[in-house]
Amino acid sequence: MNAPVQIRKPEVAERLRQRARSEGKSITELVETMLAERIASDEAKIADDSTQRRLTAEAILARVSAMPRLAAWPTADEFYDEDGLPK
Repeated sequence: MNAPVQIRKPEVAERLRQRARSEGKSITELVETMLAERIASDEAKIADDSTQRRLTAEAILARVSAMPRLAAWPTADEFYDEDGLPK
């Protein structure tokens, strides 16, 4: 296990103590709760970003699929001869 965490800025340590007292928690419990909330928030943001990227990609694919086809797709016969060799 690593060494305990130290808060070297007195004003930060005092704000942490005040917040812990106001919530009726120990400093460790408060930090644990705050960290869990931050991690959950980050994970939600990542999930939202992934969903947004997927929706954007789906919208692009829908627009491309809706475009008129200007020419027929080439067939294998256009590229290969009767023996299967490139023309």
